[in-house]
Amino acid sequence: MAGRSSLGRTHATGLLVASAIFILLGAYGLVFSALYDLGLIPLIALSLASIATGLGVLLGRRFALWIALLIFPLGIVEALATLSYSVRMSGWYPSDIVAVFNASLILYAVGLVVSLVLVIDKRSQLK
Repeated sequence: MAGRSSLGRTHATGLLVASAIFILLGAYGLVFSALYDLGLIPLIALSLASIATGLGVLLGRRFALWIALLIFPLGIVEALATLSYSVRMSGWYPSDIVAVFNASLILYAVGLVVSLVLVIDKRSQLK
């Protein structure tokens, strides 16, 4: 069982990177909800599912693949809809804060794509 520790965690670099991305994206959503509005229940649920996916990938569990496939379209739609609204309301770069927010939404969508591709690529290592 080379590559597996006694806890059953995976040491595949791709899965570790995907796990970190999912956890970071979930933390981003929770921090954004806490700072902006705690009534953003769908974003909070998506963020918690992202963190659960990251932990599942870290532990090498097969359910993480299915949750990743479920939250991917929801996360992409959420990021692109929010970006579209932000750009329509204030433009791409009216201030540094808006520019950072818009860039963070683009990074969020890219992070989702990269992490999903990594999990799909390494799905044979999930049990």
